[in-house]
Amino acid sequence: MEWLQRHAQVVPLSEIVSALVDRRPLPERAVALTFDDGFSDFYLFAAPVLRRLGLPATIFLPTSYCGRTNSWRGQPGWVAEEPLMNWEQVRELAREGFQFGAHTVSHPALTALTLDEAEREITESKIQIEKQTGRPVEFFCYPYGRWSPAIRDIVVRHYKGACATTAGMVAPSSDPFSLPRADAHYLRHLPIFKMLLTKSFPIYLASRRLIRRVRREPEGGPYPKG
Repeated sequence: MEWLQRHAQVVPLSEIVSALVDRRPLPERAVALTFDDGFSDFYLFAAPVLRRLGLPATIFLPTSYCGRTNSWRGQPGWVAEEPLMNWEQVRELAREGFQFGAHTVSHPALTALTLDEAEREITESKIQIEKQTGRPVEFFCYPYGRWSPAIRDIVVRHYKGACATTAGMVAPSSDPFSLPRADAHYLRHLPIFKMLLTKSFPIYLASRRLIRRVRREPEGGPYPKG
């Protein structure tokens, strides 16, 4: 994160989305940090670093699991059970300026639900976070990265933008309601992390997409924290 602070412009997710919607150039060397699920390790380890460096971030919450674990229905059995932040921790971070987005109520694959069920998941999570934090919730994240045009239409009615899990970089032509992201799992080695702002990085991400297709993995990848 210290390297990122020195070499990139870390901006709130809202700046990226606003530039796309207004058809303005994206901020130069811009990076937006997003975290899915609201795990307790964000509160314990990531937040203190981001706070010290003054770096903004958006955390997407599956609201019915706040204060519980990642034991939502459909979670593969081999995924380790880990605690999520409770509402007191969420409120504390919100007061400090961290942004929270919605990640549904119960973390389902939205494409497996009826549209009425999906709309309840999409809207009630927003209502719950706003009630708990007293702050507007403007952004959504699709669980497992799974969405359809009909699901997107629901999200458009309630949010300003949404994140998917397609491995890629945001471009001027990107859909603000299906933003690609670079999974941190792909950046866990420092030499690769330092490729982030180079011309080699899009090629690296393209290779990761190819590996996904060969393995027939979903866009959410084999690491279903998202």
